[in-house]
Amino acid sequence: MSDAIISIKPRHVDNILSGAKTVELRTRSITLPAGSRLWVYVTLPVGKVRLSAEIMFTDSLPPEEVWVKYGKEICISKEEFDEYTKGRSVVSAIGLKNVRPLSKDISLNTMREYEKNFQPPQFFSKLCPRRALYSAFYA
Repeated sequence: MSDAIISIKPRHVDNILSGAKTVELRTRSITLPAGSRLWVYVTLPVGKVRLSAEIMFTDSLPPEEVWVKYGKEICISKEEFDEYTKGRSVVSAIGLKNVRPLSKDISLNTMREYEKNFQPPQFFSKLCPRRALYSAFYA
C-alpha cells in the first residue's frame, strides 16, 4: 500500500473527526489504491497534521454522479459542491475509514526539519520510505 499527505480545510477535518464526513472530494482523479494511508494536513490557520485515515475506495465520476452517490457523506451544501466542481467533467470521491487522531500533531515546522522546503500539497503528495519526510510520520 501507499502513504500520502493531503491538505484539508479545518472545518472539513472537524467533520471527518466527528464521523459526519466519510468521503473527501478532489477535482482531479486520484491514483492511490484502497488500503493506502492518508496523513491529513489541516490547512492554516492550524498548519499541522492531526490525523490519518485509510482509503476505503476512490471513485472518479462526473460531478452529478458523485453528488447523487456521495453527497450526504461529503458534508457540504449542493451550492458549495457545484461551485467546487464547476467546469469539471470528472471529480474524485475518496472514501475514508479507520480515521485516527494522532497522539501528537506534526507541525509544518517539524515537517520542514525533515524536508527543508516542504510545502503542504495542493492535491496530495506520496510518501515513501526513501523520502525524508516519511520519518516524521513513523518516528
